[in-house]
Amino acid sequence: MEGTLTQELGDHSELTSRVLSELTALRSKPGRLTVQKFLPFEALRLVCGGNDLLDAFMMFEREMRRFESGARNEAAAALSICAKADSVLDRLQLTAEALSGADVKDQRSARRWSDAGLKTIATELVYLADIQGRLGSELLGIEVTGTAESGLMVVIDQMTTVSLPSRAPMIRLWAYGVDDEPEERELVVDLEDHPVTTASRGVYTMKRHRVTLPLPDLPATDDELKLLSISVEGRDAPMRTVTLENHAKLPHGFEIRFAVYRTIATIDLVAIKQ
Repeated sequence: MEGTLTQELGDHSELTSRVLSELTALRSKPGRLTVQKFLPFEALRLVCGGNDLLDAFMMFEREMRRFESGARNEAAAALSICAKADSVLDRLQLTAEALSGADVKDQRSARRWSDAGLKTIATELVYLADIQGRLGSELLGIEVTGTAESGLMVVIDQMTTVSLPSRAPMIRLWAYGVDDEPEERELVVDLEDHPVTTASRGVYTMKRHRVTLPLPDLPATDDELKLLSISVEGRDAPMRTVTLENHAKLPHGFEIRFAVYRTIATIDLVAIKQ
């Protein structure tokens, strides 16, 4: 597993310089702000969304809107990137008009304000990324064991960088009936409330969580039927890698299926047609 981004780049000062450089390049790039225009800027993707492009772009847009209503320099920086114009000169023109009034339309002043504001924005984006865990990464290993009689034992190994403030995953369980509709009950297991084994070495820390989940009755079926869904929901680092080992010993005709979407891993128990 890779270390934190700040470890790779040396320190926060170096990372902030890289973010500032990319903000300046983004401002100079022709065209209005779009996800495609934002795509090439790796440091911005990392600090805004843990390298998830869509998350990063949405967060960046939210932050720019916030800065637009802030102090003059930060507002100028945000407007010079996000104003509805294709060229940087036109965006600076709109910035000058928005911040100076109709009688003062000095692009050079708008650029000076923007240059100063970009420095503040770069520093704040790195700070927010650090405290919200975007500069760390996480490896989540899930092992499923058990039988129809004993229930499923789910063992979750959560490895994170030591500097990443992490919480235990949330487990949710849904039992399904023969009509393939969720039953009224939903079992929620917050692993923060369960004992955990922890070990640390170097920049990494490992937490092992164990939980036993009851299985619903396994009915005979003439069609494929999902009986149980277990979701393992991460609540911190978006830079997550998830793996699954299935050692469950289930009756013939039943299988475990696995899917991952961003911070959620789902394990389904499925009865298949005989």
